[in-house]
Amino acid sequence: MRTLTLIRHAKSSWDDPQIEDFHRPLNERGFRDAPVMAQRLGNLLEATPQLVASPALRTTTTARIFAEVLGIPES
Repeated sequence: MRTLTLIRHAKSSWDDPQIEDFHRPLNERGFRDAPVMAQRLGNLLEATPQLVASPALRTTTTARIFAEVLGIPES
């Protein structure tokens, strides 16, 4: 049986309200918490997941952090 797990991006920065939503980066908390959440998720998974992410900056950054922690090739 396949399992679909949906994950929201890590906390993003609102320091510059002029930045378009698509280009908003992660904030300090996002960079701190994303690896922790990836590890927690990894402890629950039975198989190596495939990550699919939006091209938005905060989403791809979160996905890259999850991939690194979970040992998933970026490709």
